[in-house]
Amino acid sequence: MSAQVTLEEENNIYNVNAGSTVYATIDTISGKEAWIAIVNNDLPLVANKVNPGIGNSAYWIQIPITNKTEGAKFYLEVDYPQLDYLQLFEIVGDSVIQLFETGDRFVFEDRPVLYRNFTFPITIESGESKTYLLNIDKRLSATRFPLTLYEESAFWNMYNRETIFYGFCFGFLALVTLMSLFIGIRLKLNIFFWYGFYILAFGLRCFAKLGYGYHYITSNYPEFNTHFFPFTTQLAMVFLIMYIQRYFDTKKHLQAFNKVMDGILWLFLISSLIWILFPGFIVALAPALISMRYVLLILTIIFAYTSAINHLKIDAFRSRVFLIGYSVFFLGVISQILIEYGAISSSLVPGDMLFVGFFIEVGVLTYAMVYLIFGIINEKRTLAYSNKKLTSLIQQFEDKSRKEEQPFVVLKSKAVVDPSRIRYIQSDDHYLEFYLNDKSRPEVDRNKLSAILKILPPQFVQIHRSTIVNLEYVKTIYGNYLLLRDGEELKLSRTYKPQLEERLSK
Repeated sequence: MSAQVTLEEENNIYNVNAGSTVYATIDTISGKEAWIAIVNNDLPLVANKVNPGIGNSAYWIQIPITNKTEGAKFYLEVDYPQLDYLQLFEIVGDSVIQLFETGDRFVFEDRPVLYRNFTFPITIESGESKTYLLNIDKRLSATRFPLTLYEESAFWNMYNRETIFYGFCFGFLALVTLMSLFIGIRLKLNIFFWYGFYILAFGLRCFAKLGYGYHYITSNYPEFNTHFFPFTTQLAMVFLIMYIQRYFDTKKHLQAFNKVMDGILWLFLISSLIWILFPGFIVALAPALISMRYVLLILTIIFAYTSAINHLKIDAFRSRVFLIGYSVFFLGVISQILIEYGAISSSLVPGDMLFVGFFIEVGVLTYAMVYLIFGIINEKRTLAYSNKKLTSLIQQFEDKSRKEEQPFVVLKSKAVVDPSRIRYIQSDDHYLEFYLNDKSRPEVDRNKLSAILKILPPQFVQIHRSTIVNLEYVKTIYGNYLLLRDGEELKLSRTYKPQLEERLSK
């Protein structure tokens, strides 16, 4: 074979895939059987040396290495933590010697090197050539095997830099999660809960995908680890949908699409229950379920963009910030899908683009959530001030009503109504409807709002072109409506809002 990995003096990190040859077998065979088949040219070659995609094959990677450096100790890393079974063999003459056996089927402590990726220490003396055979077996799922060979000091330098980098990244995600949950409790707003749970779930998903989940969470439970990564992915999609629904108030502004997403949420919840009860069933259907999950993910992406674009006319700033953050995440998702199906090589994509996209998305969306918090705080202050004025005015009216006898209102129908019984009055063409506190049906009289307002006491204020309200029955004021003490809401028109505020300021 012409493929060869040559270790040169000026380098201490080597791309092994370029100098390797990859074969595939449908059956699980021994290292000896695989090597005999390779020597006899009986195994089919695999064109993609890094990520062959989703399939049902075991892979055998022949790695010839010649050491032209002074060093002797190296580390061979497989940069894909979700592999079920790996074996590393050394070819010595006609013998095939197994050096290591590892994978997600084994507890973490049994790995040759206690590192998030599968890593094998190998020794090649200066001037020596050796051939290694690496077996990777993961069926019915995405399989990748980016191979890198490190000189010993280079490996541990990389390990230390990586630990610091990911420690910062996941520390930031944990801080944002805790702050979101705290703010959700403090302000009693569900949107912050779903945002925090989304970051938590997808953060755990990234933690597992990078191999840290098995290292620190499920290290002694290989079977549970098999489900941890995809299950956190599904939970993250659930919380993302719920967050988007509340961020853009899709229940009000996109009712039909919101119902579709509610259906997907129920589908996720039911499938999660089946997953917990029958995990083996989920594993058997893994390829089909992965494809189905990506279809639902694409639908979620469409829902996110549709919601953001529709919301531009309501709150352009929040929508644009969301579009920026989510677009970066979307590029990471597309890169991940293309890599897992073998459409592009992972060597063309720097790092884990899905994690990078998610991290940037969290930074951008957190900025939007901070903007939302300040808006809520300012609105609460404005409402508190208005309500204080309203409370003061109502108290003045109540004091005045106790001191003075209220005049009665005589309608054109000759009916006599005590003004204190009137909650509000609404115009319906040429008629007025008087809603009283002790009657379920309104008192109807042929009249005009402008005429009746002239004979009403000062606590009656016009708040809409068709509505007059008795301020004694108002509980609180919101941006575009009033809430009465009995829970009924009345629209507050912009035209009459200054008049109401002027009345409250007196």
